[in-house]
Amino acid sequence: MRRIALFYKSFSLSGGQERFVYNFAHFLADRGWKVRVISSKVKEKPKNESIEVQKISVPNLGRGLRNLIFALMCKKIGKELKKDGYILFGFGKTYYQDIYRSGGGIHRFYVNRAQYKFESELSRKLYILKKKTSLSYHITNFIEKLTFENENLKTIVAPTEFVKSQIGENFKPKAQIKIIRNGVNLKRFNPERRNELRRKFREELGIGKNDFVIGYVSSNFRLKGFQYLLKALSKLKSEGFSFKLLAAGEEFKRWKKEIERLSLKGNVFIIGKVKEVERVYFSSDLFVYPTLYDASANVVLEAMASGLPVLASRYSGTGELLPTRFIIENPEKPEDIFQKVRTVLSKNRKDLEDEGYRNYKIVSKFPQEEVFGKYEELIKEIT
Repeated sequence: MRRIALFYKSFSLSGGQERFVYNFAHFLADRGWKVRVISSKVKEKPKNESIEVQKISVPNLGRGLRNLIFALMCKKIGKELKKDGYILFGFGKTYYQDIYRSGGGIHRFYVNRAQYKFESELSRKLYILKKKTSLSYHITNFIEKLTFENENLKTIVAPTEFVKSQIGENFKPKAQIKIIRNGVNLKRFNPERRNELRRKFREELGIGKNDFVIGYVSSNFRLKGFQYLLKALSKLKSEGFSFKLLAAGEEFKRWKKEIERLSLKGNVFIIGKVKEVERVYFSSDLFVYPTLYDASANVVLEAMASGLPVLASRYSGTGELLPTRFIIENPEKPEDIFQKVRTVLSKNRKDLEDEGYRNYKIVSKFPQEEVFGKYEELIKEIT
């Protein structure tokens, strides 16, 4: 029987990487693989009883040491599993495997970009100082070096060219880097469903038929540039542009004062966390994602699949699928966002609809159900 071991810190459905590992384990088990998952946090039981989940007890000695201990224990377990014919597939902060998926990019690159969550130069410098003097920062860099420069590694998988370039610029990888993009659920997100549900969702959200709606989705507004988007929209409003911003992922009360200070009351609607995120995509005329860092933004894929024109940061990963004219080069500069959104708002509706359809055609090449199959083929190549 074909055997594979998946190494990741958490076995659950609570996050993007977690869901990937959980669903991938089930995909392989359903295809006849003997699957073992090694994790330090087991929050979900596998639906397929053939999947073995091995929980590692890691002492809580701080994030950095906890990650290092987990990585070392994974190596020890991995060596034993290799003797039994297992292929080792690593995610996150592990370094002894045959295949490694770098879903989040390189830590030092992320830290450098994350400083722009703060708007003052002093706060940015203090953030960098705090990070670079922490034990966790140096341990993470050390584990990544072991990962990418490991002689046993056969293949590195990156979800975007953005991540691939980070790896090449920061390390001397010992294995080939292949691009396998995240997939999108084309049954859930597509122009036909948007046309069908658009009026219904707008009515439920209190949005007028002729309102021009800008969509935004994130679970971490500051990292994903929401503060700079608000400033850009404030300038747009002062120039006489008419629009509404529909945002999901956080609570309105966190941003109420800022919205009022920027004279955007009545223009910005924050609807908190929603299960049906398509409510935002289907109700919108434009999706804007000025993220400061995102290795491979699924929200960009979902918005494109929904048939929306999309403006995305050059640091969004999947934004690389868009034409240059739809890329926000410096998302930490409200002026850059303002210029891009103003250009789009100046276009007629027909041009925007055509752009949205082109976006759908691009992402229709990455159906979700085919992604795991690509990973299985990759595994078979090294057996």
